[in-house]
Amino acid sequence: DTKKIIILVLLIILLLIYNQVQISRFKINKVLIESEKLNSEIRISQITDFHSNKNINITKLVKSIRDYNPNIIVLTGDIIDSETEDLSLAFALVDMLNTSKKPIYFVEGNHEGLNSKRDEFLDGLKEKGVFILDNKAIMINIGGKKIRLMGISFFAEREQFQNILDRATPNIYDILLSHSPNRPINYLDDRIDLVLSGHTHGGQIRLPVIGGVIAPGQGLFPKYDKGLVQLEQGALLHIDSGLGNSILPIRFLNPVQISEITINPLN
Repeated sequence: DTKKIIILVLLIILLLIYNQVQISRFKINKVLIESEKLNSEIRISQITDFHSNKNINITKLVKSIRDYNPNIIVLTGDIIDSETEDLSLAFALVDMLNTSKKPIYFVEGNHEGLNSKRDEFLDGLKEKGVFILDNKAIMINIGGKKIRLMGISFFAEREQFQNILDRATPNIYDILLSHSPNRPINYLDDRIDLVLSGHTHGGQIRLPVIGGVIAPGQGLFPKYDKGLVQLEQGALLHIDSGLGNSILPIRFLNPVQISEITINPLN
């Protein structure tokens, strides 16, 4: 009995150590995409679902982004948690990202919307030069090519979805930022080229073959949990599993991450 107890205690300790590594040591997820609409490379750094995670070494995180040298940085929601009272860690992340001298674009996730300091947080982002893209569409120029960047708030209503997506045109590369991967799907068509999202935490716990176990808004064994998905509507959907967690700080076979998304001209 004593031997079994010792083995059990050791297993628990090993699992706790493993989990700490999963929730603190971020990996860099490299995504390669091609498009015939482009004549030069686009590089995007995506950060999502930070949830004010104190376990993340943001100095190391920002260094990896600077090394990648993206054209733009996108924050796809839940940078703070619904319970976050101290905004300083999220603002410190943005301040460090600003040292890269790259434009930063943000869309709201559900946790920002549920936080009592939502307005203070959004105002702080604006003061730091972050572009708030909630229910907006703008044109940006990358490498001499015009790109349309669109954003949808997590709390957008049907009419707002439609108004933004109707701005897309077939001749321009259109990128949509949406915290939720599944909410925009019913409104998409082949005018949208790429959707960048988060929200799912990759299912938080992942199992071999099965994939993610549970995701907010989708329940058990979510269809859209992590990675790059070719949608029937024509768009590519990229779901980043993010840097944080909700409810419990637990991950399994699913380390926290950021994404480096490189879009190359086809041929």
